[in-house]
Amino acid sequence: MVGHSPSILVVDGLSETTAVLKAVFEPRGHSVNRVRQSQLPSSTLTPPKVVIWHTNESESAPLAGRFQGIPRIFIGRADCPASEGETQRFSQPFEYRELLRTIESLLAK
Repeated sequence: MVGHSPSILVVDGLSETTAVLKAVFEPRGHSVNRVRQSQLPSSTLTPPKVVIWHTNESESAPLAGRFQGIPRIFIGRADCPASEGETQRFSQPFEYRELLRTIESLLAK
């Protein structure tokens, strides 16, 4: 895999989601990484191409603002900051097929 490959960052959520994304996107040259919100580094050398952020009703995504300019997909019910067309939202339960299509379209931009 190339060191500068586009990456997908998954914040929180089920490990199964990350496993599906790895199975689909890593053979295509995209790295998929999963972290807990509490373990997000204060800065990343190479920003991800897409962020998938799992949220719930009891939490907002205050740290999501640091991914401004990076396409984001929020999965859950929390109120998340909207931005100019770069934020997609999925309710739970969601269809993996739709999630995969959305990620593919964001990576193609």
